[in-house]
Amino acid sequence: MRQISTIQLFALIVTFEIGSTTLFALGVGAKQDAWIVVLVSFILSFILLWVYTQIPKYYPQQNFAEILHDCLGVILAKPLLFLYSMYFLGQATHNFYEFGVLIKITALPNTPLLVILYLFIVVMIYILHKGIEVIARSIEIFIPYLFFFLLAAYFLNMISGEFELTNLLPIFGEGFQPILAEVPKVVAFPFGEMVVFLTIWHYVKEQGYIRKTTFIAVSVSTFLLLIAQIVFIAVLGVELTASSEIPLLEAMLSVHVAMIFTNLDIIGVFIMFIGGFYKTAMHFFGFSLMFTWLLNKSNSKWVITIFGLALPFLSILRFENLDDQRWKGMEGSVYNILLYALLPLLLLLIIKVKKKHHQ
Repeated sequence: MRQISTIQLFALIVTFEIGSTTLFALGVGAKQDAWIVVLVSFILSFILLWVYTQIPKYYPQQNFAEILHDCLGVILAKPLLFLYSMYFLGQATHNFYEFGVLIKITALPNTPLLVILYLFIVVMIYILHKGIEVIARSIEIFIPYLFFFLLAAYFLNMISGEFELTNLLPIFGEGFQPILAEVPKVVAFPFGEMVVFLTIWHYVKEQGYIRKTTFIAVSVSTFLLLIAQIVFIAVLGVELTASSEIPLLEAMLSVHVAMIFTNLDIIGVFIMFIGGFYKTAMHFFGFSLMFTWLLNKSNSKWVITIFGLALPFLSILRFENLDDQRWKGMEGSVYNILLYALLPLLLLLIIKVKKKHHQ
C-alpha cells in the first residue's frame, strides 16, 4: 500500500485548510471581530479534531469502510458510505466551481468556464490516478511557495500605507451575540471539512504521529487565517471586506510600496490556484474512495475517470453563478453537522463500547 510521511500529511492538511479560505472574510458577520470568530472556532474545532484522530488509534491499518463495517455491520455501513460519498462529491463540485469562476474572473476572463474546468480536471485526474503518495509529494513541493506568497501578501499590505489597525476597533463593539452567531459557520468551514481525512488516515506511515501532526498543521493554518482576516479588515474596512467577492485580490490591488510593488494580484491568483486545486482534489479523492468501497471494489481509478470527466458539467449544472454557489454553500447545515460532527462522534462512542466489551 502506498503511504505518506508526517511531513506530507502536514502539507496536505495546511493546504487543504487554507484552500480558498484566505480569499474570503470568514466570520465577517461579526464585523471587526471576525478574527475573534476564527480564533473561537479554532478552539472549538479541537473537539472535532480529537474525534477524527482518535478513530485511527483503534484501527491504524484499516480504511474507513472497514471501520464502518466492523463497528456497524454491512446494513448500516453501506448507507453511510453512500451519504459520505455524496457529501464529498457535493463539496468537490462546490470548490471546483468556485475555483474555476475565480480563475476566470482574475486570470482568464475571455475563456469559457467549461474550458477552464476541463483544463484543470484533466490534470487532477492524472494526479489522482497516481494515488495519495503523488498528491502528497506534489503538495510538499508547492507548500513553501504557498507560505512565501501568503506571508509576502500580508507583509506588503501591512507596509503599504493602507493598513489601519483602527479598523479593528472597537473589540466586542457589538457584544458577543454576532460572534456566537458566526462561530458555527466557521467551525463547519474550514475546520469541519477535515472529516474527509478519515478516508486517508490508513495511508499515513507513522500512525502514532497523526494527532500531533494534525493539531500542528491546523494551528499553522489558523494562524495564517487570523492574519488574513486582520489584514482584510485593516486594509479594506469592514464594509468593503464584507461586500467584496475576493477580499484578498482587493487588498493586493491596493498595495503601493515605493511605486515598485503595485497591483500584485498575481499573488492572489497563485494562492487561488494552489488552494482551490488541491482542496477540490482532496474532496474528490475522498468521494472516489468512498464510492469505490461502497461497491466493494479496490481500484478507484475508474471512478476518478468517469466522475472526473463529468465534474465540470455537474458543477455548472448545480450553480448558476458565484452568488448562487455561495448561497447554496450555506444550505444543508443540519445534514453537514450530521456528517462532520455527530456521526464521527457516535462512531467513536460505538468503537469505545465495543473495544471495552471485548476486553
